[in-house]
Amino acid sequence: MKKIICFAFLSMNLLVSAQGTISTPELSIMYTGWNNKIVAAATGMERCEISVEGGTADTASWSDANGDYKGYYVHVSAGTKQVAITLTGIDKDSLRHAFGTYRYKVKPFPNAQVTGSTISKSTGFIANISLGADSPFTGIAFNVIGGTIDDVPFSGKVIPASYVDKITTGKRVAIEIFYTRNGVRSAVPAAGILRVVD
Repeated sequence: MKKIICFAFLSMNLLVSAQGTISTPELSIMYTGWNNKIVAAATGMERCEISVEGGTADTASWSDANGDYKGYYVHVSAGTKQVAITLTGIDKDSLRHAFGTYRYKVKPFPNAQVTGSTISKSTGFIANISLGADSPFTGIAFNVIGGTIDDVPFSGKVIPASYVDKITTGKRVAIEIFYTRNGVRSAVPAAGILRVVD
């Protein structure tokens, strides 16, 4: 249990108050290749700042359904297994006060999944992907650049019906979609299986 005398929104909007503790492992995670959001504030201080071991932090602002925020994007360094964030308050006399160091496990950002389960012999398929309805992440923009279906390459998001018009209805075909997303420039694959329908 970590006693603190400030409050902060850390990562998944975990609220830590003067009487609070950080004890839920599921909320103590940061992700590689993602803008991990940190909003920190210290009671009784003119301002506060963070330092990051195992990554870097850039000042940032963003909005979501709960309001507007000013804070930091924490970027995890490659190969890092744990990130440590130290919170420091600066009072009106410019004296610095340490409010503790908080450690976070690191996980790779989850891969997207192919959206849809069938491809039509008359209309084809729109190659969409997502993280799923239960994903806690917001503000993600995917850009599908192409892929393969049944080992035949395609470009962009649209797979024409002609790609499967000679395949028997009911047969299942493998699809691999390559995409980029905000925060990552290199293409990442998402694989799935589609059933051919009329």
